[in-house]
Amino acid sequence: MPEESSEQSTTNNRSGGVEIHANTVNIYGDVTGRDKTVSGGSSAPPPPPSGWQTTPPQSGDQFEYDVFISYSSQDKDWVRGDLLRALEQRGLRVIVDFRDFRPGAPSIKEIERAILTSRKTLLILTPDYLASQWTEFENLLLQTLEPSNQNLRLIPLLKARYDLPIRLRMLTYVNFVDPDDWNIAWTILLTALGAPPIQEAPAKETPATWHLAHPYGMPPNFTGRADERAMLADWLDKDIGNSLLVIRALGGFGKSALAWHWLMHDVDAKQWPRAVWWSFYEGDASFESFLRETLEYLAGERATHLGGASHVASLGPRQQVDELLKALQRPGTLLILDGFERQLRAFSGMNAAYQGDEAPSPARAKPTRSEAEGVPRSAGEGADCVSPFAEHFLRSLAALPNLRSKVLMTTRLRPRILEVRGGMMLGGCREEELKQMQPADAVAFFRAQGVRGSRAEIEAACAPYGYHPLSLRLLAGLIVGDLQQPGDIAAAKRLDVSGDLVQRQHHVLEHAYASLTPARQNFLSRIACFRGAVSYEALQKTCEVSETSQVFEADLRDLLARGLLHRDEKTNRFDLHPIVRRYAYDRLTASDRSAAHTQLRDYFAAVPAPGKVQTLDDLMPVIELYHHTVRAGQYDEARTLFHDRISSAVYFQFGAYQLQTELLRALFPDGEDRPPRLKDESDQAWTLNSLANSYSLNGQPRRAVPLFEQHNAISEKAGDKKNLATGLGNVATQQMIIGALKAAEANLRHRIDLCREIEDEFREAIGHQELGRLLAYRGVWEESASELAAGRSKFEKRKNVQGQGVNWAYRALRALLISRDKTSEVSETSEVFNAALSAARRALELADETALTSYPGERDYVQAYWLLGAAHRLNGDLAEAERHLSEALTRCRNINLVEFEADILLDLARLRADQNEREEALRLAEEALLIAERSDYVLQGAGVHLFLAQTALKDGDRATAVEHAKEARRLATCDGPPDYTYTVAYDEAGALLRESVISNQ
Repeated sequence: MPEESSEQSTTNNRSGGVEIHANTVNIYGDVTGRDKTVSGGSSAPPPPPSGWQTTPPQSGDQFEYDVFISYSSQDKDWVRGDLLRALEQRGLRVIVDFRDFRPGAPSIKEIERAILTSRKTLLILTPDYLASQWTEFENLLLQTLEPSNQNLRLIPLLKARYDLPIRLRMLTYVNFVDPDDWNIAWTILLTALGAPPIQEAPAKETPATWHLAHPYGMPPNFTGRADERAMLADWLDKDIGNSLLVIRALGGFGKSALAWHWLMHDVDAKQWPRAVWWSFYEGDASFESFLRETLEYLAGERATHLGGASHVASLGPRQQVDELLKALQRPGTLLILDGFERQLRAFSGMNAAYQGDEAPSPARAKPTRSEAEGVPRSAGEGADCVSPFAEHFLRSLAALPNLRSKVLMTTRLRPRILEVRGGMMLGGCREEELKQMQPADAVAFFRAQGVRGSRAEIEAACAPYGYHPLSLRLLAGLIVGDLQQPGDIAAAKRLDVSGDLVQRQHHVLEHAYASLTPARQNFLSRIACFRGAVSYEALQKTCEVSETSQVFEADLRDLLARGLLHRDEKTNRFDLHPIVRRYAYDRLTASDRSAAHTQLRDYFAAVPAPGKVQTLDDLMPVIELYHHTVRAGQYDEARTLFHDRISSAVYFQFGAYQLQTELLRALFPDGEDRPPRLKDESDQAWTLNSLANSYSLNGQPRRAVPLFEQHNAISEKAGDKKNLATGLGNVATQQMIIGALKAAEANLRHRIDLCREIEDEFREAIGHQELGRLLAYRGVWEESASELAAGRSKFEKRKNVQGQGVNWAYRALRALLISRDKTSEVSETSEVFNAALSAARRALELADETALTSYPGERDYVQAYWLLGAAHRLNGDLAEAERHLSEALTRCRNINLVEFEADILLDLARLRADQNEREEALRLAEEALLIAERSDYVLQGAGVHLFLAQTALKDGDRATAVEHAKEARRLATCDGPPDYTYTVAYDEAGALLRESVISNQ
């Protein structure tokens, strides 16, 4: 008869057992019981790692205890010490003989009570345990209570290796025999008992010289990917031909985890002393911020050619790109750009945090040349970078031959700038698609998570999900937290895996969410309201958790254990995978969503505003406030917040036009073809005009035009003739550059008539000179001169120096166009050359005068320097042309002024051709063509294709010359001859086509 607490017998047992499955196997090897060993105990396994945390079993079940421990007195030191302490420290309610059996009660009754009141019975299997005659009695008792063991109430723990009797060979046990597997054994045991451990990723000592701007919150138990890690190592150390490697995969395939694990474990800091990890998933992680911080980091690493951090701050974004490219010419620098799809148009908006893998392509009024030719593009315009600096950086990485550093990019979508026509990758970069986990890695991962089962069982459970890493993490979380069979792979069989692979991957997420209590579902969905990682304190203050702080922490731990939430140890910030965020956010009702964002708005409204906004980072709390105000449906309040606290800094101080675009687009929940959701029509008009201006400055005129037209309709309805006149001029400017010359001219003439009606000479003057510019493109020289003269007269009358300067710039442009008109009597004469030069000089003088009397107009300087450089080239003064065109390009890129960049690059290409630098000329022209095609700049595109046709013809490449000449003529056609073409380009293209035909005869 067993004792309660003394050592009267060497066969002291607390035993009990039932069958589990007739065909279960040891999760580490062969069928249980086949290993031969001598009788006796083994060295006691150590307690679980002290850093582990667990999620205690959910309360409210019918059992008084979580586990009853049945053991031999020979193992009492380990059972009463490490085992009991480990279980109770993790919140498990344990019943054990020496402490919990009632004095004086029959032992048989106490064993029966312990079994009946415990969710689980834990058998500590050793030879001493099985030597007792009580074992057979207790096994019969348990088998009588639950013969099939469907609820897995018996957990065998093998502590010593020996021959198991036949009746126990069919049981799946937790193996504590092999010291190499003790950590896994503890995980499996705690999981089976309902308290799965949260194994925090071990802290890594990272080199002090590395710059990990946004450390990745690595989920626990990263497993495998050996082939992919080997591929990355081979690229880093041996692939001298590809400076850029793109890791592409859909969401949930573990791109970030792979890149981070590889960096932390496989990259040798001695060979790569400078490394940057930059995640574009962070709310403030723009490409411009990446440029600035990376250069400042490299400058701090004694990169003396950069001139230090203060020098970096003085550079414009384009110059920063060029400096970074120079820095990458020396060896030892590794850049990792994680989540680069956030820098592509398809994933760049404020809704990116809630967006799936879909990459919609915005509608285009006209196809690009490639689209017209039927060249497939998997993501269309959505794969374009939102920042032209990002495109320049990526294109240069692939093209520059002497880069000795490496750049790794992870992305859902390949940036289109890395493609050549036909969809092939550029030379100098390679792409690898990240696919599913290997079955062996999945098995290892499940075991590390505490899942019990044979290799075949685990593989069978994983296969329906295509070994998709996120799906498998969620599946493991479901199994570990299963109430019927916690930690047993058999729990996976109850999931419905019908449907295609995508449906099954979605289904496991649905099950993971449904397995939560309603309170935890709501908690997860409220976390999803944040755009990115969030602090512990913010979660406490903003999520509706009415219970105690212990329950709040238990909720967090449960979400972590299930793989639905992950935590960055170093920053103690919590985040969701984008797929989980989208799903959880969509589960909120409209009213709950609004309430959650309202609460978050109140939280961020209480964050103190910076005394002085010096960087975009200073604006991030206000932008978060704006985001939650919009999401709460308070659009008018959001517009006021944007107008009062964001607009000026973003637009004027930082020139962050793309950010302005993203913020303003949030006020258009019904689409940009409808007015913004604002009550006051004047606010609607202001918002439409502001968004249109942002698109215009970002080089997206086709998206600006319909917005300007909506603004004009509102102004006309309200009888606001002054704002209507302004809007007519704005839309005409955009229509002009996309080749809609007829509509542009009609709008400018309407503007002039309207200004005369309201006697607004200033706006009328602008209308005259813009009409003069348009007529110059049409080749109507005399009327163009007349309109420019009318505008200049009114500016002189008002003593408006800035307006006069622009007028003289347009006169220079007119003269340059006349110089190309073969039908004009004065083309290619000193008269027209001198007219262009003197007009451009006067424009620059007036820009200086404006700077002295009011403020510098950087756009006016860019235009004046460009036209002055072009005029000097026309006059044969190549040195002066070089100086002024370089100045124009530098200033243009400093303020991201897309509208002039292609023109300047084209004239620089013409200059290089005059200097017999053919390769550089072609490079500049191709860069100009990229901008023109990306931005749908029809007039500029026609000019670039003309230059490429002329160059090809000089090289004797008639086929290429004909191709470019045809494209130039198509673009220059605009609204059609005879009246609404870009006349000089149209005629030049026709002449080139005729010359190409003759030269081929």
